Amino acid sequence: MISLNKWQSCLNPRVKQLLENNSLNKFLLDCNIPIEKGLLKENAFIGLRNSNVPYGTLEAEPLAAASSKIKILAYQISQFFDSNIISTNDFFKIYDDELEWCGNSDVFRRCVELYLEKDYLSVLLIVISNLERLLGDIIYSLHDDTDTPVIPSLIRDLLIAPSLISLLGEEMIFFLRCIIGPPNSMNLRNVLWHGFINPHEFLKVPVKWYCTLILIITMSICNMVRHKDIIGLLKKRNNVNFKGFYYLTLFFDNVDDRNAYISVEKSFDELYECVMYEHALPPQYPHHMILESLLFKNFFVIPRTHSTWLCSFRYLSNNQVLLFLVLALPLLEHCLRRIYVCVNKDVQGHRICTVEAGEYFLTLDIILGEKVAWAFCGIEEEKHEEERMNELYSELGGGAMDLLLDLFVHADGPRLRDRVAHGEANHLIDSPELFNLSSPLYKYFISLLIVLWNKYELKIPLIHEEDVIKKDNSSIQTIDIESYEKWISNYRSRFHPISMLWKESVQVITNVWKCWNVYQEMAKTSRFIMSNWIEPSWVTVDDSFSLFEYDFLKDVVKFDSISLVVQECCSRFYKRKFGNAMNDKKAIYLNEISYTRDDAKVINFRRGVIKKANGGVEKLHTILKTLQLSTSLSSRKRKNTQTLFDLFPSIFQQLCYALLTLEQIRDQKLMLAILIFIERWNGFCVEGNWKNINKAFEEFIKVR
Repeated sequence: MISLNKWQSCLNPRVKQLLENNSLNKFLLDCNIPIEKGLLKENAFIGLRNSNVPYGTLEAEPLAAASSKIKILAYQISQFFDSNIISTNDFFKIYDDELEWCGNSDVFRRCVELYLEKDYLSVLLIVISNLERLLGDIIYSLHDDTDTPVIPSLIRDLLIAPSLISLLGEEMIFFLRCIIGPPNSMNLRNVLWHGFINPHEFLKVPVKWYCTLILIITMSICNMVRHKDIIGLLKKRNNVNFKGFYYLTLFFDNVDDRNAYISVEKSFDELYECVMYEHALPPQYPHHMILESLLFKNFFVIPRTHSTWLCSFRYLSNNQVLLFLVLALPLLEHCLRRIYVCVNKDVQGHRICTVEAGEYFLTLDIILGEKVAWAFCGIEEEKHEEERMNELYSELGGGAMDLLLDLFVHADGPRLRDRVAHGEANHLIDSPELFNLSSPLYKYFISLLIVLWNKYELKIPLIHEEDVIKKDNSSIQTIDIESYEKWISNYRSRFHPISMLWKESVQVITNVWKCWNVYQEMAKTSRFIMSNWIEPSWVTVDDSFSLFEYDFLKDVVKFDSISLVVQECCSRFYKRKFGNAMNDKKAIYLNEISYTRDDAKVINFRRGVIKKANGGVEKLHTILKTLQLSTSLSSRKRKNTQTLFDLFPSIFQQLCYALLTLEQIRDQKLMLAILIFIERWNGFCVEGNWKNINKAFEEFIKVR
């Protein structure tokens, strides 16, 4: 506890000097405001950099010198803002043309409302992420639909994109880089969104100035680009809606009740999660009220941040989940950074802070990494010893780590922090109907907070004078917090590549079953004759728990509902891991499984093949449904359809054998042969050349 509470300010002296408003020239502060019609004048940038300083410099000195002038400019802009904008209508009157061009009026309206409510921290977090998103959209808009641009994921790279430089000019680019650019700059975007600024100390920093500065810069950029007549209206990339990552399926003690429920499910994703993860659903309590009761009773929360957490809870009471996340995500990242430094004894203590240029920040992807790089321990390279394991894994436990990796790291997961911080979710700021308290993703996230806060609970409340809880939370004490512990112990990764491979494999089998279902229904009408299974002449691969094993394929197509198919597939995964103990559905903590880069390459290749196979089976199902609905067929189509029926068992046996082989091998030549066969299988299905599938399979067998 003593070491956890050691750090409060996490800005090193250099970063503090760049951001704070100390020693600013009083005369310069009172100079004329370089704004005309609400936009920056050209002379706003005069003297920001010397002519001999390149706009793309990484040197600290010119960036530091510019920061002093930028703070003066920020102060002057805030004066203009407070004098001219006392309501959201005032803002919209001044910037109506710019808002119409960029199309983010809801986001800006909410930001101005928050500014007038004096929640400057939330405003600054949002407008910086919105500016980053805007710059990426400008690059995106400069290209036509046939030429998809590569938009840099790092903001320091985004700001030196050639197309952006030619459009905005070197002076504006240098100006932007001074504020949100490389580590030697003010670096506001990273310092804020990675949680280095303690909100309490940030009150001493001119946060209000920076809010108005970023707002006016954004409007000025919109005006500049709009008048160049290169982009008519800003073309936007797809935003994230956070749907489809989790489903809050119900738990049933009675199997019949569960089957009745899942039989009406429309989505395979919902059905799969209901069956595969039924024991890992978060408790259904008033989560944010529980957090309020724990807020002053744990030392996971950083000292002097309680008021900011309380502010985030107020947004929850208004069903504004995105605003809650905007404040909570940076705080959570820094809380985890503190634990990471404490439990990994070799990590240098100063890594909790913003570090000197040339050193990497401890960001969330590093904090949640499997191993600790020697560089963070002050060691350049250890030739004879592997990197140390990250002790955070043993500190928090397998279930919590699986959930953290699912929420923030795995490529197929929601990547919640990245997408909120980079502005992909800003459109949800004023749309509670799209992202609200009923969202499964929110419930998983906030339940995780409860687990972490409860883990570091204190018996003595940590109350500060400025932090007051007005609500009576005495009734919350009766809630069984152990239910959250049970939930997290049963949680297992949804979005680890292995988990995704399992899910995609089950989806292939369900689509195979759909094809057989149509096939059998058509045969009942006596229009076509069903053929028999053939005993495979090729050598079978022994895996009694594979979804693609021959005998299982014969059994699964006889099931009378898709829910039974999914249940049996999931059961085979449990058997594969736990032997015959079908009821022993203990958590499989995938973060504890050895998973090398070579493993990742093989798994990703297998997933690519599985997806192609699934696409082919879906196309075949569409063809079968079309044939089923046809009341009359030409003689040629009838003959071709009967050929399909004659070969129907064999083409699926061949497909599943190829996928079964793929599960067992790592030989690149054979893996490539399987991919080629699957691609040909797909093509022949679409073309209706059923007989050619046999030939393609024979060629694959020769390689096998």
